[in-house]
Amino acid sequence: MHTMEYKGYQGSIEIDLASGLLFGKLLFVNDLVTFEAKTVPALRKAFQEAVNDYLQTCRQLKRNPQQPCSGIFNVRVGPALHRAATIRAQQDGVKLNAVMVTALEQYLEGGTVKHTHDHNVTVRLVSLTEVMKPDLGVYSVGETQQFEMNTTNATH
Repeated sequence: MHTMEYKGYQGSIEIDLASGLLFGKLLFVNDLVTFEAKTVPALRKAFQEAVNDYLQTCRQLKRNPQQPCSGIFNVRVGPALHRAATIRAQQDGVKLNAVMVTALEQYLEGGTVKHTHDHNVTVRLVSLTEVMKPDLGVYSVGETQQFEMNTTNATH
């Protein structure tokens, strides 16, 4: 995805091929702020105007504008990993937050993330008439063809 930056805000850049319009929205905030244009320079200008309008609207409403990526986020790691990281951080005399910052810095410097869980996928092709009389694992097609589908494991 391509993005633009202005005043600390990121905006997405997308295209609607049918209409030929470029459009986007402010990223990493919960408030919905969108913009559109017909050319890239006009989209950049519309994005900047949208950010300025957002900030102005927040001032008028007497509320703070949301800040993208405030520096605070939740990480769900599971109880065993949480406990192990907390124990290791305590043994090393550092805060768990420092461990997470170091891990993120190493990742951003070119480390990789290993995706470790399996996905089990079951595919069954069933005609509408077969839905009415299920026979797990075996399906008839016409009067003579039968087939069976097994679970496929994919690990990445």
